[in-house]
Amino acid sequence: MLILYYMCSKLSIIKVSFIISFILLFSLKLSAQSYNFTNYSLKDGLPQSQVMVIYQAKDRTLWLGTFGGVSNFDGKVFTSYSKAEGLSSNSVNSIVEDNEGRMLFGTERGINILKKGKISTLYLGQVVTHLLKDKKGVVWGLTERQLFKVVKGKLIFYPFKNKKISTIKADRHGDLFALISGEGIYKLNGDKWQLNQALPHEMQAFAIREILFDKKNDNKIYLLTYQRGVYILENGATQLFFQSQDIDTYYSLEQDSKGNMWVGSERGAYLISRDGTIIKFNGENGLSDNQVDKIFSDAENNIWISCFSDGIYKYEGDAFIRYNTFNGQNVAYPISGIAADKNDGLWIGTYNRGLFKYDGNQLENINLPDFMGKKIYFVYADKAKNIWISVYNNGVWKYNGKQFIQILKPDRFDNSSIVEDLEGGIWINGPMASTYLKDGKTQKITGFDGYSSCIYPLSKDSILLGTSKGLTLIRNKKADPSFKIKQLDNVYILSIIKHGDNLVFATLGDGIVTWNVKTKAIKRYVVANGLNSNDIYSLAIDYRDQLWVGTGRGINKLTFNKAENGYTVFRDHPLIVECNQNAILPYKNSILVGTITGLVRCKVLTALEAKKNPFIHIQEVGIYHKNDRSKDLSLDLNGRGDKFYKLNYSQNHISISFKGVYLTSPESVLYRYKLVGADNDFSKPVPNTEIEYSAIRPGSYTFQVYAIANGQQSNIEQFSFTIVPPFYDTIWFKVMAFLVMIFLIWLIFYLIFKTRERKKFQMEKLKLKEQEKIRKQTAEDFHDDIGNKLTRINVLSEILDKKVDGSEKEQKELIKMIRENASLLYTGTKDILWALDPHSDNLFEILVHIKNFGIDLFQNTGVEFKMEGVLSEYQKLHLSMEFNRNLTLIFKEMLNNVLKHANASQVLIMVIETDHNTINILTTDDGDGFDLGSVERGRGLNNIQTRCKRIKSTFEISSIKGKGTTTTISTRIPVTK
Repeated sequence: MLILYYMCSKLSIIKVSFIISFILLFSLKLSAQSYNFTNYSLKDGLPQSQVMVIYQAKDRTLWLGTFGGVSNFDGKVFTSYSKAEGLSSNSVNSIVEDNEGRMLFGTERGINILKKGKISTLYLGQVVTHLLKDKKGVVWGLTERQLFKVVKGKLIFYPFKNKKISTIKADRHGDLFALISGEGIYKLNGDKWQLNQALPHEMQAFAIREILFDKKNDNKIYLLTYQRGVYILENGATQLFFQSQDIDTYYSLEQDSKGNMWVGSERGAYLISRDGTIIKFNGENGLSDNQVDKIFSDAENNIWISCFSDGIYKYEGDAFIRYNTFNGQNVAYPISGIAADKNDGLWIGTYNRGLFKYDGNQLENINLPDFMGKKIYFVYADKAKNIWISVYNNGVWKYNGKQFIQILKPDRFDNSSIVEDLEGGIWINGPMASTYLKDGKTQKITGFDGYSSCIYPLSKDSILLGTSKGLTLIRNKKADPSFKIKQLDNVYILSIIKHGDNLVFATLGDGIVTWNVKTKAIKRYVVANGLNSNDIYSLAIDYRDQLWVGTGRGINKLTFNKAENGYTVFRDHPLIVECNQNAILPYKNSILVGTITGLVRCKVLTALEAKKNPFIHIQEVGIYHKNDRSKDLSLDLNGRGDKFYKLNYSQNHISISFKGVYLTSPESVLYRYKLVGADNDFSKPVPNTEIEYSAIRPGSYTFQVYAIANGQQSNIEQFSFTIVPPFYDTIWFKVMAFLVMIFLIWLIFYLIFKTRERKKFQMEKLKLKEQEKIRKQTAEDFHDDIGNKLTRINVLSEILDKKVDGSEKEQKELIKMIRENASLLYTGTKDILWALDPHSDNLFEILVHIKNFGIDLFQNTGVEFKMEGVLSEYQKLHLSMEFNRNLTLIFKEMLNNVLKHANASQVLIMVIETDHNTINILTTDDGDGFDLGSVERGRGLNNIQTRCKRIKSTFEISSIKGKGTTTTISTRIPVTK
């Protein structure tokens, strides 16, 4: 609750609306206390007020069967179904979830199934009172007290020979049991029902409504009767466990996580603790006066209570207590101040009912005229345990244990806060001035900005004032303008306290601000950090050094984490109540907080309870096609988050909706998510329950999400998928494209090189043709010029020879020599002309030329010469002029050597074509031969060897003395076009 000042004839305190707070602490002997329950009814979305069955699905949501249909509750929202959606009847008596995730509802007219939001009928007939699932997942039920099981969509009844079955139940191991009236408890073993425990004779006539198996002792069974209370059946013997004369009918039975038993009756709910303590819950202490039809313990260890015509209640535990009455006197008033005197008596100031004193037994309303019915602005105890009270329009008073003394007379403005400094001085704050009292002297301090709302002693000479415009330091009774905390400028400060090295500031709308007096570090804590509200009205520290905060929406407890050098908000069953400014007091190992509806006591130490984590599941995945909306998909994972989905590259826009269920504190649920393959880490905590990803690149991804609430983390739910890339974005396509690109580059360069070679070849061809023309022209000119002249020399020499007298032998010999040399020169000229003629540039012409040379050489020498293997097809093998010239000279040299030195009678040249375009030319004679080892190689053989190398041919010779010689020239014919 916030105290604000407004200017009128005087400044008054405005109080804002509230919500209740509740629960008992036994150190105070009070007449009544209210327990903390949260109610959900028609106004919250429940379809009908009478909840007959409560069931928790595997996604942790609650299913509630009412007379107005069935509703699913996730802690925040009710989603309901009725006859309008397909139920056979709006009266739902039993609920179960099968192994396929379908919900089965037993109604007054049979069984309905809910799957993917659509309801169908499994069985249409009589009322179905019980539905249960065994360890194998088979659904069993009761209709007209007859047992059946559901097999392939049909009801198979189990014959018990006209015996009536009143209830069926499963133990903590999942084994199924059935109670046969007047006989005993049967157990399902395999497919057979066998008697497990017979009812004692004295109980066979009892009408037993429900059986419950103890959560720790398998042999202990609780039996809930209609009118005789609760019995325990253990090892064949029974004993009464609970019975009350006030109860006519018993409706429900449950055991919580601590082993305590809960009994529902027509007069409310009863909590029977393990130590035997019994607490009754009804309209006087937080629950409804109506009958309790169902009590249910969920997976988070919350207790849910269904009250006839009031919906459902969630029991929030006993961490908080609200005091309703003191010995029958109502004290549910706005509490503006709390203080304890030297006898631990409580002094309680109210906003509209004056001042109260409670001594532990009696509540006394101070009936002095100065206090009766007046507004009390603060109640404060100094170090001597004197009680100070600020009264509306009546000044400030002190009670010294014997009498009330007025310390300050009424002034223009009332005083709202007070503190004793380190030297025993009293500081009393009004909105416009602070009054200092000591040793009977009074001093006024002004000069600060804004309206003063709180005060805190910082040191012997320094006081901190919290104002509507920030913080002011009063040093030596004067405002110090040099002191500034920039982050607190224009922040409305409502309370100040020192905790360790931190000054803690409660603010209006800015949460909690801490300032470290050593490091000067500033930190802020708001709703996002776990606070119930950003409006902070009061601060206190308990004996365990925990910080308690009264806010506009409840009470928070904070602990300081040294490792993180910051505060952690403890959030467990948060009490929604509006607190008042500075109305807080550490008292008898607890914290008392003044609210706008009374006094709340907070347990410093609460009973440890096994904390369950939130639970999350992915509800739906929407897959949207980039171009064709008709190809959009919606996936209902239904627990198949481990399945891998393959999507087309056009299905790259995905929407994922999820829900975290934490029934303990649904408002505190936040989510963190990431897309593995795109995100490096989980997101910051966000409240969003749907995430969209658009234009996702092809690849493999896993969406992961989990919920966090009150420091608890849920399971991690995930959805894995692969977006298949288009063919042009695949690895093989990129490799092929790269290879094709390389090939094209190679082809371009190849074509460039080939074009250059072709041009070069064409140029060479043109050059060859030009050379051929030149050779032909040269041969013709040479023949016409030199040949004619040589012929003329020969003719003239013959004429000269005839004119010279025969006796002139010397002249005759010279003339003869001239004629012979001219003939030899003519013969050599013919060889040159033959070589120059382009028509000679083929293998056939060369071989014919060699053959003709051999015939001419050996004519009239007595040596028989032959040449074989000269084929006309060799005309196609065009050769270079250099090749022609060298090959011709090789054979001239070789045949001349044979003629001169071999003394042969036969000479044979054979042309042999071998594989690989190689031609061997063998020259064989039957002459004298010689010894290759002893003969000295002459110039002729060396010339032959040299010329063979020029035309890239090999030359081999073999000779046997007296048997002739064979030479072989092997050449690869260099063909030209």
